[in-house]
Amino acid sequence: MGPVILLLVLTGICYGFWLQRKQDERANLLAKQLCQQQELQLLDCARNGHSIRKHNGSIRWLTSYQVDFSGDGESRYQAELILSGMRLAAFELPAYRV
Repeated sequence: MGPVILLLVLTGICYGFWLQRKQDERANLLAKQLCQQQELQLLDCARNGHSIRKHNGSIRWLTSYQVDFSGDGESRYQAELILSGMRLAAFELPAYRV
């Protein structure tokens, strides 16, 4: 019984890691698309952390990403991209210089 439980725990950890990597790839794709829509240069996209917050009237497990971008090619600004699972929950873009 012990090896079966150990195998299940190890499988769960690997599955969680795989889901996180898939979510990171989705965030990078969304950041690239959103920056293209706004005619911005995407510089970097990195996971900022996880949180449990109320979103659209229900409590959700949210993952936030820090998206660095440039509007003029010289300055660097930080936006926040929030995912709920694989879905875009919010994209908070600060004021930037064009």
